[in-house]
Amino acid sequence: MDFIDFQGRSRCNHVVTRIRTAVSLVALATLLVSVLWLARREASGPERMELQLDGGVPATLFLPWTAGADRPADAERPPAVVLAHGFASDRMGMSGLARALTQAGYAVLTLDFRGHGENRTPFGRRGSRDESLFADLRAAVDFLRTLPDVDGGRISVMGHSMGAGAALEYAGFDPALDATVMISGGWRADGPQRPANALFIYASGDPPRIRERSSSLVAQLAAVDAATPGAVYGDFANSTAVSHVEVAKADHITILSSSYAARQIIDWLDQSYGVERGTFFLRADPRLRAAGVGMLAFLALLPGLGAVVGRLAPRLAERPRSGAARRFALLGFALFVTLPLVAVGGVERIVPLVVANTVVVHLFAAGVGLLVLRVLDERAPGSALRAGLGDSLVAAGAGLVAVGLLLTPLAIVLHGLGLTPERAAVAVGVTVLLLPFQLVFHDLLRRGGTLSATIASSLGRVLVLVVLVVAVQAGVLSGVVMLMLPVLVLLFVLFEVLSTAIYAASRNHAVPALVEAAWLGWVFAAVLPITV
Repeated sequence: MDFIDFQGRSRCNHVVTRIRTAVSLVALATLLVSVLWLARREASGPERMELQLDGGVPATLFLPWTAGADRPADAERPPAVVLAHGFASDRMGMSGLARALTQAGYAVLTLDFRGHGENRTPFGRRGSRDESLFADLRAAVDFLRTLPDVDGGRISVMGHSMGAGAALEYAGFDPALDATVMISGGWRADGPQRPANALFIYASGDPPRIRERSSSLVAQLAAVDAATPGAVYGDFANSTAVSHVEVAKADHITILSSSYAARQIIDWLDQSYGVERGTFFLRADPRLRAAGVGMLAFLALLPGLGAVVGRLAPRLAERPRSGAARRFALLGFALFVTLPLVAVGGVERIVPLVVANTVVVHLFAAGVGLLVLRVLDERAPGSALRAGLGDSLVAAGAGLVAVGLLLTPLAIVLHGLGLTPERAAVAVGVTVLLLPFQLVFHDLLRRGGTLSATIASSLGRVLVLVVLVVAVQAGVLSGVVMLMLPVLVLLFVLFEVLSTAIYAASRNHAVPALVEAAWLGWVFAAVLPITV
């Protein structure tokens, strides 16, 4: 009877393996096709020039004619827009809106603010305006004013979130601008000049303070008690027009890909420049579909990739899952009891990342505390790593390299994932700091069968997110963390899919910890502003 049961399980496992292999092959083929599709869509867009502005500011100039084609001989030089990204974004994240504006005949210059993207100037110096985002915007505007491909006498500035605040500040000091557009942001209008033709556009899903502040600024500039959404105050002809518009069914991020928002912005620019436009069909960014298909294929490929990594990893004996509630409570206790360390402030400066430094230090403190307790126990998490350190590192490295090769091409639509030398060093440091927490997290929760280990680990990730929300509400962490939560949730889902497959193939909990620490360190270092 036992032999028959064994045969049945063996056949079942064989069928599952064949299905997973087939799905993985189809997913890999789909992913490769989507990358080629995305590359073709990227190359067939508007003419682009990669630039380096004064002050070492990386920038991309989008021109309103097809890539590879000369500017039509009878075409006038187009007006130009400086398009600034938000906190923890980069110029790649603004490329979709830039493409929409070029369809309407505008040239667009996107840039990487200091500490962001490929800009190697540190973020965070708050001295004179020459040492702030103001200087980066000024370099962009000055460049456009001398560029023969555009009309240097017709320039507007536009920004999203943090970039909106920078655009509004800059517009208060440059009287030669024609329009100013603030997307989900803008905090002060206290410069010596009134910002020219100011549009505040925000999402219905934006934080209340953004919506309220936009309305308040419009009322201030229009000199009215309360501004009505959609109403235009002032006059475009003398650059005093001001309005605020809400974009329904959008949030702080998706407003950038909203066709309604793009149309409102184009209409505002048209009125600022006196452009009379007939029927205008705004095409959606063709790259989004290719990137979306690629991301779905990447997700479908993760179980197969995890199985391969699991076969490279040292196989360990399955550990009992008894006492799961106590281990879960211990994790929660460590996460909450270490919050005061972060609240005191100062220690987070060891991590040269904005916002994420407190998160990293918090997880490091919780991880070290738990690791000490576990090391005193004979079932310490380090035992799994010591059992096959070389093989574990090879397996984790192979998994991370595969993730990087498969994911990086798809990221060009949203955010670059490449690392400058400074960011590479930060990624290594953050990985080292995150490793204790990741090791103890998987040691505590990834036990027993695959299903029970997945449920426990998923609940542990939910607990981490809950603690972050509590820390924000208590004022320990910056409110910007709340805007990062959707990205963290997505990463946690990807982590869990890959780690579950690794564990199912090897019962190894150290390799998932290594992969997740390095993956999170890479994303943090690639995306968030650095201060070195």
